[in-house]
Amino acid sequence: MVEHGLPAVSMVGDLRLRPPVEADREQMLDILNSTDDIAKWTTIPFPYSDDDFDKFLGSAEHRYVIEQHGVILGGIGARPDWDSHTALIGYWLAPHGRGRGVLTSVARAVCGQLFELGIQRIVAEVMVGNLASGRLLDRLGFTLEGVARSVHAPRCGLSEGRIDEQIWSLLPGELAPG
Repeated sequence: MVEHGLPAVSMVGDLRLRPPVEADREQMLDILNSTDDIAKWTTIPFPYSDDDFDKFLGSAEHRYVIEQHGVILGGIGARPDWDSHTALIGYWLAPHGRGRGVLTSVARAVCGQLFELGIQRIVAEVMVGNLASGRLLDRLGFTLEGVARSVHAPRCGLSEGRIDEQIWSLLPGELAPG
């Protein structure tokens, strides 16, 4: 178990969520360097380096790789603020994991776990134009609250340092059933 009860390993159907480990380095570098598509919509750098992976491993956030039968499909993370009972979530999915409901299932499970632990508000920040993330959050029951303009995001692929981002939120009782 990790701090505040978030499980170290969790199963969602045949998907395994677990913290990243050193043995993931090669797969993660291959996935994140195979396309700039992920970096286009996230703060994950492209190209993705060994140093980037080291920082990812050393992060204090609750981050998980999404794995199916030993193959990494993506990642999801939560940054809980236990004092304010809020959490920020973020996620990415490799091209070979898309179109199968992977993120819908995994994000629903992670949000459910956060609510069970006393989180009262979950937030997702999505770059304007990222339609797939918007559809995912809508399916999960999130509400689009608005757009924050000209947010500092120096590592987003399209941003040149500033982006407009949608602010989505989810409160207890709003998570759409699976």
